[in-house]
Amino acid sequence: MPIIRMDVPEGLTRDQKAALRAKVHEAVAKTWANEHIYVAIREMFSEPGEGLVIATVDLRPGRGREEERGMALNALLAQALRETIGAQQDDLVLLIRETPKRGFIVQGERLRDLRLITPELEAVPAASS
Repeated sequence: MPIIRMDVPEGLTRDQKAALRAKVHEAVAKTWANEHIYVAIREMFSEPGEGLVIATVDLRPGRGREEERGMALNALLAQALRETIGAQQDDLVLLIRETPKRGFIVQGERLRDLRLITPELEAVPAASS
């Protein structure tokens, strides 16, 4: 169950945020989990022209290939940001935090076994600026 909070610069349109949210959801589904993905896009204070985007991902450990999954997610998020708001790789800060299974309860229930929701990791192009 990945929870993704993406703080974006002020002034994005609702359409930009919606497009970005959809692409973030897709990126997580390709790299970490194919269900129970929760994405929040929110504006943060920024100076005019500042493109900083901070993405925080909370998820359960134990999928395997975590380093590769993190780098693949970074590349896909950078691509999503480039396509939706024109941000560059240098604008993205990604923080991945692991929380034990006991730390997640969704709709009053414990989560399904990771083996049932973890996608195979496909080759993802390297991020570029």
